[in-house]
Amino acid sequence: MSRFTSVLIGALLSIALLSAEYWLLLDDDRSHEQQKERHWGELGSELLANRLQEMLDRTDLLAQSIIRQRHTTGNAPNLTELAQGVLRDESRFGGIGIIRKITPEQRSAFESGIANSIRLLKDRHLVTSPSLPMYYPVESYLPDDGNALPQGLDLGSLDNARRKMDQARNRNQPMLMFTILPGAALPRMDIIANLNDDGRMLLINLRSDLLLQGSAAATQDSPNPLQHVRLLGWSQDNPNVAVLDSHPLQAAPSGMPLMTMRRTIGGADLLFAAYPLDDTSPALSNQGYVILGVTALALLLLLTLLQKQIASGGGLRLLLRKQQQQLEMNNRALRDQITDRANSEQALAESEARQRAILQASSDAIVLINRNGLITQVNPAAAKLIGQTAESIEHLPVGSLLAELYSLTPGLNFEAIANKRAGRPFEAHLLRSDNIQMPVELSLSRVDMPDDSFYVAVCRDITQRKEQEAALIRLKNSLAEQVEVQSRQLSALLEASPMAMAYIVDRTLRQVNRAFLDLFERTEEEVIGQSTLPYFESKEQYERTGRALYSLLNDGKVVQTEVRLRTGHGKYMWCRLFGRAVNPSVPKLGTIWIYQDFSAQREMEDALRQAKILAEETSRAKTEFLANMSHELRTPMHAILGFTEMGQSRARQLQDEKLDQYFDRINSSGNRLLQLLNDLLDLAKMEVGKMDYHIAPNDLTQCLRDACDEMTPVAARSQIKIYLYCTPEQLTADIDAFRLGQVIRNLLSNAIKFSPPGEVIRVTARLQQRADSPGEEVLISVEDAGPGIPADEIESIFGKFIQSSTTKTGAGGTGLGLAICREIIQAHQGAIQAENISPRGAAFTATFPRRQDRVNQEDSGHDAQAAAR
Repeated sequence: MSRFTSVLIGALLSIALLSAEYWLLLDDDRSHEQQKERHWGELGSELLANRLQEMLDRTDLLAQSIIRQRHTTGNAPNLTELAQGVLRDESRFGGIGIIRKITPEQRSAFESGIANSIRLLKDRHLVTSPSLPMYYPVESYLPDDGNALPQGLDLGSLDNARRKMDQARNRNQPMLMFTILPGAALPRMDIIANLNDDGRMLLINLRSDLLLQGSAAATQDSPNPLQHVRLLGWSQDNPNVAVLDSHPLQAAPSGMPLMTMRRTIGGADLLFAAYPLDDTSPALSNQGYVILGVTALALLLLLTLLQKQIASGGGLRLLLRKQQQQLEMNNRALRDQITDRANSEQALAESEARQRAILQASSDAIVLINRNGLITQVNPAAAKLIGQTAESIEHLPVGSLLAELYSLTPGLNFEAIANKRAGRPFEAHLLRSDNIQMPVELSLSRVDMPDDSFYVAVCRDITQRKEQEAALIRLKNSLAEQVEVQSRQLSALLEASPMAMAYIVDRTLRQVNRAFLDLFERTEEEVIGQSTLPYFESKEQYERTGRALYSLLNDGKVVQTEVRLRTGHGKYMWCRLFGRAVNPSVPKLGTIWIYQDFSAQREMEDALRQAKILAEETSRAKTEFLANMSHELRTPMHAILGFTEMGQSRARQLQDEKLDQYFDRINSSGNRLLQLLNDLLDLAKMEVGKMDYHIAPNDLTQCLRDACDEMTPVAARSQIKIYLYCTPEQLTADIDAFRLGQVIRNLLSNAIKFSPPGEVIRVTARLQQRADSPGEEVLISVEDAGPGIPADEIESIFGKFIQSSTTKTGAGGTGLGLAICREIIQAHQGAIQAENISPRGAAFTATFPRRQDRVNQEDSGHDAQAAAR
């Protein structure tokens, strides 16, 4: 071979070797870079998970502080103050709002409160929500920017938001919620937290850009891991759309992720994945170039030596060929060692990580023991169970804690004992740090490794199980004695009771007392073991009573009924029965019955019932007579008043003042008598249920104004002023305007009678929320400045023909006005009451629903009269 040929071949071989080494070094650098990026991805995923958990914890603290503030002050949360403390520039919170859980009955009041309707998103437009079983609308939201939720938006109509809000209320802990609004590029990420039982929930919006942003404390030694990889997060509820993206402006990655991690945060199953920032291949490191340079220099020296050897002889060529082969073998061995070492390190790290995770997360006490019986590692649950730290337990003989794993027999070491016990659980006693022998259930398993083997002991505390077993044994021993004692107690109770008592199983008499035999005039031989059928009037009565009572007895209730029974001599009597099952869950144990003869009381009740019917018929005849007489008296009274007005007009024409005064007195007396007849007629109609009411939507303000205007001239005679206050000014309600005006006139007439000259009478009407049921009610109050009402007469003055003691002193009256007022207000499904006000005066207050029941309006007058009677 010529020198030129050898040089050319040497150069080609050197280039090939350098290329192979370059690619090997490049592959090693790429593997190292991927491992480093995978490490960044794990750190970034943990960082993002910790930040989300931090946001959940901060939200929980904020919700708890709002609840405590509300319990202390009784005020609803001020969203503006909350927003000032939460929504800062450096905060990861993007918005704060209040969500209300609204039922269909609460919808109207909620919409009135926010001055808007409950709406939902449809084709990117807000439309009024249809009738639904439940709503979750936005009550308020800050700040009012492009990311704000519209007031009244029903979040329950978005994706799985309803389920998340129900979970937050039921679990009473913050929940992470992802919703996709129409037209939005990325899903919306919120935290929902329960505030209290009135249906309010706290909504916190998270800014994904700040969650994925590096902290201000990031340095060169501790850089932000999200700057080195692209981190994406998906929710299991919607795995097709990424809810988090550290580089949202880049296209979606198409390759395999560097790593993935699944975490459950705030009730949401999240999957994190890390991708490289770009697909460019990494360049060779400086260290690689140094190695290539050294290799090239070595090859150059070898080529130089080769040329010298070629020049000196062929023996050197053979040596060079051997050295080249040896170098290739060394390179191959080096590559294999690098690969094996990397795989071993990764497998070892994964194995240690899994082992640590299992030990730390397990709720059972786990102890690792080597073949010599020494403890090598314990998890936190084992350290807590023993009562010592993990460091103080390690390297101790396991026999010092578990006596069952130690033997004094020569030649019987720990491994021999463990091989006998391994594979099946057994009971042992664990010696705690306080020298207490704790009973445990021990499971021992042998784990064989390539280079060694060890044992895993799992301990479970069975103290409670042992106590329960001992308690069951004691209970079993005392059960027979208790049954005997209860049997004797039952027999003594039956015999000592003066009431007739019987123990019945399957409607067959098993045991009775002496009072039972005396009541039903039978002997014990005729009763015991016999059916209860002969004691009833007929078989149909026997079966009907059984169907009605035994279903209640099986529910554990004490039943009571009255039935006519037959004695042994064929006589009938009315008995009151009281019964209860011995054990409702076991009907075969029978029932206990008490029998009480009340035949004399029943006869007396029948007589009283007949007397009541006769009295009611007499009262009705009296009321009808009074109504008819009122009609008969009104006709001549109208004629008298008519002729009086004519005489008064003639006296004024003749300028006869004395005659005018006579006619004026006749006219005023006739009007008072006519008013009395009208009150008697109205009262008679109410008592017989013939008063007609025309309840319909009317202007309550105008009705009150008309009544006040009509009574103003009467009040002006005593220099009294009448003031009317309505809130709102135009107040409408379902009323009978004529009858309600009659109530106001009666109340104003009484107020004018009792108020001294120069005083003020106040008439107030307003709306308020009903306390006993949803909806609004009307409150009307008439306040005077008179002497007030004696405390013992506040309720009695509403009776018929009842006058206050202050009225009897000279104020006048028939005692019917307030009775008629109460009847009319009750016909409006309301109530009226009186009270004294300070420093003097009285107030009459009437309340009734603003909207009456439409179904029962036609019968409202009749029902009110029946309720009043």
